[in-house]
Amino acid sequence: MGRAKLKRFFGGLGIVLLILSLGYSVIRLFHLRWGATAEEVSRPMPGDLNGTRWTRAITIQATPEQIWPWLLQWGQGRGGWYSYDWLENLLGFDIHTADRILPEYQNTAVGDPICMAANVCTSFVSVIEPNQWFGWQASDETGKPVWNFTFGLFPMDDTRTRLVVRESFDKDAMPRAVTFAIEIPDVVMEQKALDTVKRRVEGRPASVLTTPCEIIVWIAALVMGLIAGVLFINRKDWKKPLVAGVSSVITLLVLTFLFPPLWLRGVLDLGVLASLLWAYRSPPGRK
Repeated sequence: MGRAKLKRFFGGLGIVLLILSLGYSVIRLFHLRWGATAEEVSRPMPGDLNGTRWTRAITIQATPEQIWPWLLQWGQGRGGWYSYDWLENLLGFDIHTADRILPEYQNTAVGDPICMAANVCTSFVSVIEPNQWFGWQASDETGKPVWNFTFGLFPMDDTRTRLVVRESFDKDAMPRAVTFAIEIPDVVMEQKALDTVKRRVEGRPASVLTTPCEIIVWIAALVMGLIAGVLFINRKDWKKPLVAGVSSVITLLVLTFLFPPLWLRGVLDLGVLASLLWAYRSPPGRK
């Protein structure tokens, strides 16, 4: 690689890192309260801890009584985590999300374990108020709670309910650097979980093609970004490939952290494709 291309490579890498940093800083303001109102964010919930917290919510066309059984069977070896089973299972968690209410897990009680994976049961049910609150906590060796996870059900009317989830951490046991690392995979899995619960309760199971399409759209945005990067390095007219690359990075941030509907994901990918074709068809000029 020539010196000019090498210089452009590191320059482009710096731009990508800057866009990722600034873009995530903006998107973070939204994904930490994805779907939640200001009232829901500020509302106290059982077990709230004194450190970092985030609140997410979704509206479900059902009553609390209809939603409750799906929450009560939460956990590995039970009803699952309602998220990306394939991703969790790549890590060996052995998760299998239920597509029906499982009667054998409807007698959950305070103190019961909520497992992350087989034989990894560090959290225990801390609150159960039928059709209102369901949550669990992980504690340190002294028994002090360090992580709290709580669901709340709030009726809007006779047919609609807000499902709110709150995670909070002890500020001494879980400093901001730790919770910052946790929040990135957490938002991906939690948004999917809320959407899955909504679909299950409303009797609208997602097509078997939904998750593969989500993956394909994400990979397509990544690949188009890499192609834009190659054009950026090798073409004298580098400005248009740079625009295509930046659009790819922004699209990846949105796809990863804001859980847009599948149709919007496709539209975003088409926008990246359009910018890439615009850059590719430009005269390459001297290298």
